[in-house]
Amino acid sequence: MGIFSKKPKMDSRQKFLEIIRKEYSNLTLDQIKEELLDAVSIGVTDYYYKQYQRFRKQYPKSIKRYSSFHLKDLDHPTTHELIIKILKEKVGAEYKEPATKFLNMTLDEFKDFEKKREEFYNMF
Repeated sequence: MGIFSKKPKMDSRQKFLEIIRKEYSNLTLDQIKEELLDAVSIGVTDYYYKQYQRFRKQYPKSIKRYSSFHLKDLDHPTTHELIIKILKEKVGAEYKEPATKFLNMTLDEFKDFEKKREEFYNMF
């Protein structure tokens, strides 16, 4: 960066939350309780906000990329794991139905996802 260049500011945590909550609200089509929508949105926001802060320091040449939240980051296995963890904590054994909404999967797709996920973890 030149002497007159300013590094881009990172969006606020609130801005991240607004983007993520809106996306999950659209995905779940108001079929999920507000408290569950909030829990998942806040959990995912906290995770990504911290990651972006770390990545801005770790990858200074990519600082612009980590200044605003990118929706494509929601379609990541780590995000899926986080959502499932939050749902299991909040609703217990009944987590599958809301998970299909947040992950944009059918129940069969989700069962297949969980089977493959279990096989992956059993390798270690």
